[in-house]
Amino acid sequence: MVNRLPGNVRRNIRARYHDIEPRAWVGKRGFEEGVIEEIKAQLEKEGIVKVGMRKGAFISTTMDRKELARRIAELTDSELIDVRGKRFILFKPREGWEKYLRKLKRKELSMEKREEKPVKKIKLDIADFRRKFKKGRG
Repeated sequence: MVNRLPGNVRRNIRARYHDIEPRAWVGKRGFEEGVIEEIKAQLEKEGIVKVGMRKGAFISTTMDRKELARRIAELTDSELIDVRGKRFILFKPREGWEKYLRKLKRKELSMEKREEKPVKKIKLDIADFRRKFKKGRG
């Protein structure tokens, strides 16, 4: 599976959504069509979903938790953000991968084009400064 998102975006998503509750569960029937359809529906609605895995899912599929999460990410055409314990986070942009990745690329290019301009040093004449900003003193 190819990672489409750069690391900084993945970290940002992981930090923002680590405390959401699971919206879908994978159980002893593994990743049957109903589970995949529910995850796809949640991804279309929210763009991000946390999925929980039951003990029966590992027994029925004979996969470990990371393999199971990767397989579900492939089936739903989403990006696996994080696997923690028996829960994992999937992300799929609602506008589509092509548009989202183009937007990320443009944002990176605009950040590169920005240059830090050196600060101009000003020679300050204290007597002139006091004359300009004198407030009612006689």
